[in-house]
Amino acid sequence: MSDSEGDMEANPAGFDIPGTVDISKVDPDPALVEIVRNQLHDVAEEMQASVMNSAYSPLWQEAGDLSCAVVTPSAEIVGQSERVVPIHIATMTSSIRAAIEGTGGHDALEPGDMLLQNDPYSGNNHLPDFVMARPIFVADALLGFAAVRAHWVDIGGSSPTSYSTQTGEIIKEGLRVPPAKLYEAGKLNDGLRSVILANTRDRDERVGDMHAQISGVRRGHDRLLELAEKHGVESLAAAMNTVLSNDERLMRNRISELPDGTYEAVDYLDGDGMTDELIRIQTALRVDGDEISVDFAGSDDQVSGGVNSPIACTRTATYYAVKVTLDPGKPGTTGSYRPISVTAPSGSVVNPEYPAPVVAGNHETATRVHDAVLRAIVEIDPELGFGAGDGSSNVFNYSSLESGALNYTCMGGGMGACPGRDGINAIRSGVGNTGIQMIERVEETYDFVTVEEFSIVADTGGPGRNRGGCTVRRILRFDDPTMVVTTGERAKTQPFGVDGGEDGASAVHRLIHPDGEEETLPSKVTREVAPGARVHFQPAGGGGFGDPTDRPAEGVAEDVRNGYVSLAAAREAYGVVLDEETLEVDREATEDLRE
Repeated sequence: MSDSEGDMEANPAGFDIPGTVDISKVDPDPALVEIVRNQLHDVAEEMQASVMNSAYSPLWQEAGDLSCAVVTPSAEIVGQSERVVPIHIATMTSSIRAAIEGTGGHDALEPGDMLLQNDPYSGNNHLPDFVMARPIFVADALLGFAAVRAHWVDIGGSSPTSYSTQTGEIIKEGLRVPPAKLYEAGKLNDGLRSVILANTRDRDERVGDMHAQISGVRRGHDRLLELAEKHGVESLAAAMNTVLSNDERLMRNRISELPDGTYEAVDYLDGDGMTDELIRIQTALRVDGDEISVDFAGSDDQVSGGVNSPIACTRTATYYAVKVTLDPGKPGTTGSYRPISVTAPSGSVVNPEYPAPVVAGNHETATRVHDAVLRAIVEIDPELGFGAGDGSSNVFNYSSLESGALNYTCMGGGMGACPGRDGINAIRSGVGNTGIQMIERVEETYDFVTVEEFSIVADTGGPGRNRGGCTVRRILRFDDPTMVVTTGERAKTQPFGVDGGEDGASAVHRLIHPDGEEETLPSKVTREVAPGARVHFQPAGGGGFGDPTDRPAEGVAEDVRNGYVSLAAAREAYGVVLDEETLEVDREATEDLRE
């Protein structure tokens, strides 16, 4: 059985709903279309700045774990902020559509409403990610929505930060809020607000972040009204619709350049946090003219740990993989996704049925979906693709069992190399795009935490003509009894290289007990550690691209000087011999070795 309900094709037009702005008699000027495209981007950027500048949590202020967008009446993304989280943005379509339908449909929308939900079984991605959307009306006609999705540091459940994969069911993951109106005709729903805040840890921080999210939505609403006044509402709406159509046409043209056929790939998850068994993600990507269909039949059944990927996440990860390989560059819109359809067996790890837990499926499994689709595209042409990245959001959370202070962090790893450049060191890649929290902010905010090391790890980027990005190591000492929650990946597999490039290094995580004894940790952990314990957290590196012996010898020497490659690896992986003191290339010895 496959589920394709909710694919973008089901409602591709931006303004085809009764009660929306009538654009039937408007033919927008091409110059205006490009002006509007950039203005919508700027609106979303301003929304993002509003949220981050007024937020309370380091996760929002520092890491920016949130995404802002302008969407059409049918909930298609037509403008997005620069640093959106990929898994946030395309899932907004299904989340907002479900929120509209769940609160009475378009006819029930009023000026001053604000929709809210976090239900993965109503088109959302996972419980911590709340979406807020405010309808924008001009003279009783619906122009669209201003929307912000943001990751709440805690939403209740069995573990601090609501992030344990060891729950067994979604009920234990946290508070599930089905589609609702936080504001109705401008009036706050105090009961709903109280219920949400009563089920979260660190309530004061949650209140501050909630108000910041509301401020971002309001900012987008006001800026869209200003654009409507400047351009005329019909011209603005028509330009928005044309932006979507142009992106659709661009993607169709790009797909039509590919050879028709079916391309298959398989990748694996480490496990679900409950068992260590590898979990299979299988994909078959079919190119047919100017359309791509992707089928995940053959993927494993849903599991007891929280790595099940809601269908909205599976679709979004697929769209993202196609977009960044076939049409990289400018931020995308939903128009780019219209030629792409996704099917996945109901009850599988990539399309689970209630009450399967999903907290990490939002990014761990979605990232593996992205990697599997990428692998299939590489089968078409290696020059289209790039090496796999660290393959995880690398969640490293902790909460003092004395003070209750808690922090949610995401760590960077290595990005895979592509045909034109090396992979980037120490960065989130794949479907995640949040920043890494500054050491100074962590130690200032959480007095029970000391960061003992934060460094780039040599030889973790996969060797290649273009080298995979190196990962980082962060070692934290906890001075209180602390609950540590990690959600990682690629500890049992390696990020793949492409076109002769070698794999990146696997993730390595360790617990160093107060007495100095070391314990290797799996990639997903929920456990209490004693005062004085240290956690060594090291994500995976990125895969390389191309034959390592084709990398210029001077480039390898520069890598050694920068601490990215060791002397031994320069010789063994790249065939480059360096003087151990000067680190200059011994050209004759290198030529002999490479031959």
